[in-house]
Amino acid sequence: MPDRTRVLSALAPHRWVLEPALAVVLFGVWLITGLPFDLAGALAVLLYCAAVALSRVLPVVALEIAWLAVIAELSEGSSLPLPHRLISAVAVVIALFGIASHGGKVVRWFGFGSAILWAPALAYLFTVRGDLKFPQFGPVIGGYYTSQGVGLLMMSLLLAVVFVSAWLLGFLVARQRATATSGPVPSLLVWLASPGGGAPGLGAPGEEGDGPKLVRRLTRPQLTFDIAGAVAYVFFCLVTDFTSSLVPSDAGRSTFLVLIVFAVAVALRRMSPAVSLAIAWLAAVVQMTTGHNILVSDIAVLVVLYATALYGDRVVRYAGLISAGVGAFVASLYLTLTSALAQGYFDLLSSQLTGMALQFAFLFVVSATVLGLSWVLGLLVRTWRNARASRHAQVQAELDRNRAEEVVVVEQERTRIARDMHDVVAHSLAVVIAQADGARYARHADPDAVDTALETIAATARSALVDVRVLLAELRQSQPEGPQPSLADVDQTVEQVRAAGLPVTMERRGELDGLGSAQQIAAYRIVQEALTNALRHGDTTRPVSVVLAQAGGADSGPGIVITVRNSMKTPTPEPLATGGLPRIGHGLPGMRERATLAGGSLSAGPAGDGFVVTAFLPVVSGVRA
Repeated sequence: MPDRTRVLSALAPHRWVLEPALAVVLFGVWLITGLPFDLAGALAVLLYCAAVALSRVLPVVALEIAWLAVIAELSEGSSLPLPHRLISAVAVVIALFGIASHGGKVVRWFGFGSAILWAPALAYLFTVRGDLKFPQFGPVIGGYYTSQGVGLLMMSLLLAVVFVSAWLLGFLVARQRATATSGPVPSLLVWLASPGGGAPGLGAPGEEGDGPKLVRRLTRPQLTFDIAGAVAYVFFCLVTDFTSSLVPSDAGRSTFLVLIVFAVAVALRRMSPAVSLAIAWLAAVVQMTTGHNILVSDIAVLVVLYATALYGDRVVRYAGLISAGVGAFVASLYLTLTSALAQGYFDLLSSQLTGMALQFAFLFVVSATVLGLSWVLGLLVRTWRNARASRHAQVQAELDRNRAEEVVVVEQERTRIARDMHDVVAHSLAVVIAQADGARYARHADPDAVDTALETIAATARSALVDVRVLLAELRQSQPEGPQPSLADVDQTVEQVRAAGLPVTMERRGELDGLGSAQQIAAYRIVQEALTNALRHGDTTRPVSVVLAQAGGADSGPGIVITVRNSMKTPTPEPLATGGLPRIGHGLPGMRERATLAGGSLSAGPAGDGFVVTAFLPVVSGVRA
């Protein structure tokens, strides 16, 4: 891969040589085939090759030269050989691609009109003036058999599909190049048609960006699946239509050719829906020009239309829709005309006109329905996939939002805890300083006072150490000062909740005097938040129980267990505001963070028909409230 990138990067400044090289190759082929070296043929070939050579650097001039070449051939009285016609058709295809890829907006659309007009002109040169002749049967109109007119129409359609496909391919290349303002070029075809830049991108599949893509980068399993599907399609068609595909005759060979072209379209349906659509059109027109009716291989048309709606961008998607309508019209017209020619209806045209019109209308309705349904099915699958991806992105965004809110809640609770601890630490340090100064001044008058002061200093410092360990972050903002709550203030909070209309039962069990200041603040805040949640989300007609119990088991150690139990409301389905996940509240993360920072733990969740919050806060040894 690095060697390939290095080679392509070295060739990038010389891409303008590609079209002149192709022109030289075409002229060389004309010389090698041993064609007559007449002035008209040489002039036409030179004009076609000049149009190819200038299609990148001077697309306007290339378009004018191509018109001169076609007019020169039409004005020439003599008939030129079939190889000359094939060379001219190939030159027109290359010139149209270059004009659509590198021309301006006006020149590009002039090229599209030229593709439509050149198709019947070259078809006339191929059939009427050339060596490609169709069987002669039916009425003679203007000196030509009706079958010749039908053959000219089919040849015009074939060339129109080829020319428009080349133009459309160039148009998609120009559009992708215009939108790819940055990043690697996603395909070798676009790189070759680009005026400058580096080597084509070699990144992983799906890294080309969000712009229009002529060639989609597939993973290896996807590519393997598409190729295997094309092989299975060929095998199915050969088995079901063995007599038509493998009979050693002209009809059998043409049927097999149509099958192979359709198989290529099926294999490319996901990698490049635009190219797949063009190849499917080519196969369909080859099928009609070789005189075949409906074949089993025609199911590839449904697969390709489905793929254009599912994988194509906006232009390719609507090109598929237009192809469904045009294809239904062309197929109905072809089947009607071939049926009329086969039964000799043109001999009795006036009496059979109504029957032909009804047959055409019926075939058109059936064809449009079948082709349109395949396209609509692809569009529905595309819409479903987009909705699923959007839903997944929305759920992911909701999860990210909940995580962010939880982080904010935790940080807010930590800030609140730091503010609560501010007074505790400041008070402890003030006591330590006062006791140390008092002991220093009183050591001569009252030596026993030193021991008492040291005991007080030790207890206070131990309590302050616990409080400092609780702090996880040091805030540099000034916080408003105020009295800090303690375990004794829980009763006041219970009374306030009762006054709000929620019946609360309060129970204390055991001795609860061993908690430090940090643990008392945490206990108060946990009870306060649990009662607030019960008031907001619980059943206010049933009482809430609050139990403060002494804990002294071997597993948890001495401390206090807080249990708040409330009844839940009857659940009612409520639509979410954003259609996503429920929002994370501030209560539970804040309570859990307080209990953790105080050295304990907290659990909360449904229990039966109620909701239970249980917290454990340890007693700090050597500290008395």
